[in-house]
Amino acid sequence: MGGILLQPTNSTPFLVNGRQLAYLVEKQYIPCPNIAAEEIWDKSKTDTLARVLTLLQTCWFIVQLLGRAILRLPTSTLELSTGAIVLCTLGTFICWLHKPNDVFTGIVLTTEVTTAHILIDAGDAAAVPYRHTPLDFVAKESFTCSYDMMGFLNLRCDNRERPLRCFPNDRFPDIGSLEKFALFCMSTAYAAFHFIGWNFRFPTRLELLLWRLSSSIILGATIFFWIFETIAARHRFGRWDKYLIWLGLKKQALSPKTDVESNMKRQDTVHRLDAFEREQKQAKSMLGWEVGLLMPFVFLYAAARTYMIVEALASLRELPIGVFKTFEIGQMLPHW
Repeated sequence: MGGILLQPTNSTPFLVNGRQLAYLVEKQYIPCPNIAAEEIWDKSKTDTLARVLTLLQTCWFIVQLLGRAILRLPTSTLELSTGAIVLCTLGTFICWLHKPNDVFTGIVLTTEVTTAHILIDAGDAAAVPYRHTPLDFVAKESFTCSYDMMGFLNLRCDNRERPLRCFPNDRFPDIGSLEKFALFCMSTAYAAFHFIGWNFRFPTRLELLLWRLSSSIILGATIFFWIFETIAARHRFGRWDKYLIWLGLKKQALSPKTDVESNMKRQDTVHRLDAFEREQKQAKSMLGWEVGLLMPFVFLYAAARTYMIVEALASLRELPIGVFKTFEIGQMLPHW
């Protein structure tokens, strides 16, 4: 998405995030921008009517599935797979309710100083070459799949243009515990949704067994990933250290963080993101054994998901007669 672009004098414009914008205002390189909500929403490519129509169509499909289950009408695996995706769509719809869609051109803020002047004023803090934008020394961008994760495997697939001019779509923003729990529930519900087809009628016995096996793999891999990643993340960010020190398995550091630093209350957006930034800088890098342990589950998940996609179409060659019966009440609801 677009965001805010800084246009220095005689320099290439580049993306700035919230912490970098606060830094520029504090240093008086730019005045505090006065951007109205209407100006942001004016860039959105989706209007309210399109959102309402999408929501109505999604709800209609869910009503259809519920109605068929109540009347004990058989459902095809294609409808079941679509229902799982629709479940995620509702979660995405809620998360994007206040987010403009498809904004590629950011709001440009100009400054009379050059990029070089900003870096020189920053001193040694800006001496390290940047990865994304010249203001990485203030706060780097969130982790992304294409740059950080794929880059770890030497398979970078991000936009190589530097400095960045828009936010990548695959970045991992800083989210709180409530958001993480909601994401866990949604991803687990998506995986578990396929278990509804456990006793569906399939063209062959082998296809039924493979569907059951694939459903179990997808749910198991999803739960394993969340447990493993929670443990690994706590290790990378040193959140197990206090327990190891208490058990006498690790010596306390000479200059431990104070309670104020380690338990900073996230009072506002800038302070919260600053705390997240410090935590990222102090984090240990991902270890090879972590990747090695995850990869078998990644391949198993990919194989199981591929089979379910193929089977959702292949099973259409032989369907029970009840699949062609409609849920009449659902037909009365507006749909397209």
